Amino acid sequence: MTSPLSSHTTTLASTQPKLMYYGGRILENPNFVSLYAGQYWGTTQGRTDKKQLDYCSKSVPQGPHSTVWEEYGVSKGTFSGSAPVQLPALQRFVSERDIQGLVAQAIRQKGVAAPDGNTVYTVFLPPKVVLQHGDADSRKGLGGFHGSYVDPTTRKPVYYAAIAYADAGNGVPFTRNAVDNMTIAATHEWSEAVTDPDVNRAKLGWYDKKFGEIGDIPIMMGFPLSTLWGRMKGCAVQKEWSNAEKAPVLEIK
Repeated sequence: MTSPLSSHTTTLASTQPKLMYYGGRILENPNFVSLYAGQYWGTTQGRTDKKQLDYCSKSVPQGPHSTVWEEYGVSKGTFSGSAPVQLPALQRFVSERDIQGLVAQAIRQKGVAAPDGNTVYTVFLPPKVVLQHGDADSRKGLGGFHGSYVDPTTRKPVYYAAIAYADAGNGVPFTRNAVDNMTIAATHEWSEAVTDPDVNRAKLGWYDKKFGEIGDIPIMMGFPLSTLWGRMKGCAVQKEWSNAEKAPVLEIK
């Protein structure tokens, strides 16, 4: 069972979604690390994009957005910096196995925080690279996904998110701005990674058996994408499902 962000929706829901706790892990004190795959991030435009992505990776988990997480037992998050990871220049398709390999590469390099059971490694892909997840890919509305695997050395779970570079024909087009689309996708995946981190391999955390995870519910309910995001501290952020508000929200009132 997995949880990709996809622009494919159902019609507006006739039943009320509700996240239920199924006994799995949640990341009560999450830490975030950003990994930038490929050489693009060293270019002039890439450095500009990276600066904004790093800023949002730090400020959003500390901001009001995380109050939605608190409803499900998760505190505000921290950011432990970013690092480059190597992606072959000719590689145009990246699978979940590839994402796990990039995360493992960064951990081996020891330039980032070591796995501790609370850290989420976010892999940001460069332009024109297709992110794949099962039958879905980023040319057909896939914006990102999250999951976990067990580190063979520490035996601790490693949590990760993968985000496609959302330019023309790739990713989910919430807006016309690629980086905004990426931070919207990232906040979707971060919210799911902290409330249901082991969705692809172990016991579920917070989940709705019909509509999915905290970030999936607003998408699956069929609302226009333009209504499902807002700005926080200058960052584009997806609205997440609140059981308390019975609606997709940026923060709990």
